[in-house]
Amino acid sequence: GQYFAVRGRIPHGMFSLGRFHVFITTASRSDTGGRDSGVPCHPPRNPNHRSRDRLSSIVMANIVGEASQIANDAVSSICPDWWTEGCGPLDSCFSTTADVLECASPFVESFAAAIWCFGSPIAYPLIYCFDSDPHTNETSGWAISMHQTPTSEPLMCCFSTICLPCGQFLVRRRALGGDMSRYRLWQGYHDGPHCCAARCPGAPITIRSGSYGEQDCPNTFLCLEVTCLGGACSSCCAFDVSRRLMKEERGLGTDPTEARQENCANFVGGIAHSIGEIACCVQITSCCVGCCSPDGEGAQECSAEGRRASRACWSIAHTLYKGIWAIKIIAIGCMSGQMTYEDQHGKQIPTKNAPDSMKMERENDVQYIEPDEDKNDNIHTVDAMTE
Repeated sequence: GQYFAVRGRIPHGMFSLGRFHVFITTASRSDTGGRDSGVPCHPPRNPNHRSRDRLSSIVMANIVGEASQIANDAVSSICPDWWTEGCGPLDSCFSTTADVLECASPFVESFAAAIWCFGSPIAYPLIYCFDSDPHTNETSGWAISMHQTPTSEPLMCCFSTICLPCGQFLVRRRALGGDMSRYRLWQGYHDGPHCCAARCPGAPITIRSGSYGEQDCPNTFLCLEVTCLGGACSSCCAFDVSRRLMKEERGLGTDPTEARQENCANFVGGIAHSIGEIACCVQITSCCVGCCSPDGEGAQECSAEGRRASRACWSIAHTLYKGIWAIKIIAIGCMSGQMTYEDQHGKQIPTKNAPDSMKMERENDVQYIEPDEDKNDNIHTVDAMTE
């Protein structure tokens, strides 16, 4: 079998990456003994295949070596010699920075490993560390609160949590009162320019709900909306639209637990975003230092420790983002059950009927105001005593 290794007895090619020299070697089962090579053994192959693979290894080594030489020549032409050789005093500064990062990285990595629980549903109780909206009350007009949802609507709560797109498909139908003729893409809440169109009029994408033929096949469009039209956040976006629609049509407020969840997500999301920016800056700086100073020992150490620290920061940010999603999905499950119960036992969608006439009473007169198509209404005054 063939394998690539950093060291070996039969070098077929060599290329340099900074101060590291990498040998590309090939070895067969008989060369390595099959046990001490540290790589998995493979059954013997056809000698012609081994020759072909050995030739491929040599060609690959030459290609990589030439690419590395081009990169080194580019660095040498752009950066002066005093920089590529370590920059004297600056190299000692890189060494000091590497020592600091070497001391800090284990703590950052330990912290990233210790907060694993914040990246799981166990983090949900953290929302109670945040205050709710002072204008909310126990239910804010809902038939039941979010706390009562797991016992009042356990099936819908669990179903929406486990299968988010399917749950939001049913929730939107509930929010529309079962009348799918009222369906429009995102119910018109996201109409307008997005993406490139927000900066350059006429560029994609501008959303105009109701102009895509949703009325002809609303179930198909709703299925696409909760699965793919909003990208990775399609289901969450569809839920937000359904929640907003039900609140506006039925005069409902924000549940206190819902407000806590939003405050928690905003706070933790801000921390994760900041840590991600720090990790990105450290990563870019480390790469620049390592590439522009390939012969400086301190610079290479600083670059390696910087990449290690950035990986730890990315791990922390990733864990916090997972925690936000876990909290969001659990909250969506509870609120979906709350909306289902509201549709069955709560306020119904008010019907809007055109008024026939309006009656105004005074001490001696009664005025009838009849709506007219013109801007000026016809006002008929009748003496109350005569009538």
